[in-house]
Amino acid sequence: MLFQFMKYNLIGIINTLIGFSIILGLMYVGISATVSNVIGYSIGAVISYVLNSKYTFKSSINQQKTMIRFFMVLGIAYIINFVTLQGLLTLINPYIAQIGAAMVYTGSSFIMAKYFVFKETR
Repeated sequence: MLFQFMKYNLIGIINTLIGFSIILGLMYVGISATVSNVIGYSIGAVISYVLNSKYTFKSSINQQKTMIRFFMVLGIAYIINFVTLQGLLTLINPYIAQIGAAMVYTGSSFIMAKYFVFKETR
């Protein structure tokens, strides 16, 4: 499981770099920050699904079913991240709070991906 978690994080870094490159590139050519953000995050989420499906969890199950579950997990993990961030902001420095919330997001999204999205591949 540790090796899977490491791969999950490496893929997260890769799709974050790609997503932010797209966001910044679109903004550079004049597209609004909001539209750029939606496009960049959407492409990053798709890249995350494809790479995690193939390399982290080696999924060979129904791709449509797992894709729907994966995007549900990302939404739930984001809500968990947001609630965690709001709680931490009342306790600690905002920068530290962001790091803590990101750690919770990463851990919760990995656990949900492993045991809900790609559970048939274990």
